[in-house]
Amino acid sequence: LGGALKNPLAVGAGMIEAMGFGTNTLAAMVTRASHELRQLCSAMGGDPRTVDGLSGAGDLMLTCFSSQSRNQRCGQRLMKGESVEDIQKDCTVEGIATVDVAVIYADMCGLELPIFRCVHALIHKKITPEEAVLDLMGRRSRTETKKFL
Repeated sequence: LGGALKNPLAVGAGMIEAMGFGTNTLAAMVTRASHELRQLCSAMGGDPRTVDGLSGAGDLMLTCFSSQSRNQRCGQRLMKGESVEDIQKDCTVEGIATVDVAVIYADMCGLELPIFRCVHALIHKKITPEEAVLDLMGRRSRTETKKFL
C-alpha cells in the first residue's frame, strides 16, 4: 500500500516546492504524511508497521524529495498552472488517480487525512494553493502519536 499511496503525497511535495516553501516545510509535510499513510494502511486492513520500512517511509522520502520523481514534478507543474491533462500527456503520474482512491477510502473509514484531501482538492481545482496552506496550517495542535495495534 505504501508504494502506491506515497504518490499523491509526492505530488503534494512538488506543490510545496513550487509554492516556494523550504526543506523544513517539506520535511514537516513528509513526517505528517507518513502518519496519514499509517492511518490509511491500517484502515485498509494492512499492517501500519510496514509504512515504517523501505516500501513506506523510504519510498515516501525518495519520491517526495527527488526532482526525478514524476509525481513530485507533477505537483510543481500544477502549481505553475499546467493542467493535469497536459502533464499526463508527457508522463504517467500515478498520484493523480491514487489520490481519488485514497480519499474514497478515507471517507469510507471516517479518516480526516488532511494532506491527502488538500492534494486531492488542489488537483481537482476545488481550492486554491493559498486556501490549502491556510487549511493545513490552521489545524489545531494535538498529539503526534497514536497506537495502531
